[in-house]
Amino acid sequence: MKRTNVLSLFLIWLAMPLGAQNLDEAGRLAESGQYAAAEKIYQAALANNPDNIDALIGLGYVYSWNKQYKLAQPKFEAVLAIDPKNAAALIGKGYTLAWSGSYSAAKNAFLTLERQQPGNVEARKGLGYVNLWQCNAKVAIDYFENLVQQYPDEIEFYIALAQAYLEEHELKKARLALRSGLKLDSTNRTANELLKNTYGVAAPIELDIWGGYSNTADAGKFNIRTVQLTGQVTSKLRMFLKFDNSLTLDLPSLVRTNQNAQAFSIGAVVPWHKRLTSRFEYGTRLLPDNVTQQLFSTEQVWFLAEKWSVKAGGFAAPSNKMETEWLAYGSVRVPLSKFYALEPYYFYSKVENAPGPENRFMLNNQLRTATGYELNIGVLLGQAGLGPDVADKTIYGGYATAILPFSQLLWGQLSARWEKAPFDELVALAFGVKIRLEK
Repeated sequence: MKRTNVLSLFLIWLAMPLGAQNLDEAGRLAESGQYAAAEKIYQAALANNPDNIDALIGLGYVYSWNKQYKLAQPKFEAVLAIDPKNAAALIGKGYTLAWSGSYSAAKNAFLTLERQQPGNVEARKGLGYVNLWQCNAKVAIDYFENLVQQYPDEIEFYIALAQAYLEEHELKKARLALRSGLKLDSTNRTANELLKNTYGVAAPIELDIWGGYSNTADAGKFNIRTVQLTGQVTSKLRMFLKFDNSLTLDLPSLVRTNQNAQAFSIGAVVPWHKRLTSRFEYGTRLLPDNVTQQLFSTEQVWFLAEKWSVKAGGFAAPSNKMETEWLAYGSVRVPLSKFYALEPYYFYSKVENAPGPENRFMLNNQLRTATGYELNIGVLLGQAGLGPDVADKTIYGGYATAILPFSQLLWGQLSARWEKAPFDELVALAFGVKIRLEK
């Protein structure tokens, strides 16, 4: 009997470190992204003991990191039912709720941990991140400034602080935080990439000035193309004033007759949240022969996972002396690599004096570097809204645009376009500067 008891105790003792080793291996697999293999080990441990806290927590994190939030949450809740003060479960619960978009509930999890363990760094870090992801950047700044002061050797806090500054368009402070963090680890990829990206972020005040030259049917014309002043009014609102003279250079009839078509407008860009940004614009266009158009324009951009995005927009231009012109368009951005994306567009419009609507398909190739340099090259193909008496309604052409961030203050902008329509051929060259005033 005693021998049997000793053997049983020995087997139990032998199995304990083996189980711990298995869970350690599951943790390493999960951290390396091998979620399926890690899940098998955790599930096996739970089959032997459904109340194994380490296995429940590990499986919860596996599900959470693999974006299976509905599966992750019950695992953390099961742990908290056993041990309401389990810090790892509260942290896992908080991040899982935040990543699934339940920010208020996520804050409650971290606040519970902070009440149970006053000063807990993970609780404060979690609250900082949740406020950052919820676009409460000012609150996030307070959390991460305090964490940086208390833990000056943790580069993670410098990076998070920089991200919060960027949400508030505090570009200089963001760069200062990142450079301070890089003194701790100059090879940190996240900090280095974020620092490069700060040079492509919109500045609090920007002035764009474009000039251009157009040629059609042996008639050429040079003129100011666009002047736009943009300002960051609040963290959630950018507004702009624009003088647009582009039709003067883009419409062959105006180029040949040396006439102008000037527009004045005011607009706003509103990032409702991380997934949706809207642009609204209203203005007046002054056409030859005392023709006036009212311009109503909008654009909606939905940001999807993995840097995909969908864009839809258009404008309507009612007039006192001509038919209402309008345009609608849509596009999708397909990232094919870190620096390259494909953007197919479709345009459907009604222009003055055209018997029917015009449609165009455009394929844009976007190349963008981490430092903000950008090149767009595209082709277009469509049909003009002409009557049945015109056999060939084909429109085709190509274009290239470039953004050249020479410095924090000054960017260059270039554009070239060639377009062949049934009755016209247009070559347009444009160049501009962007003056950026940071704070």
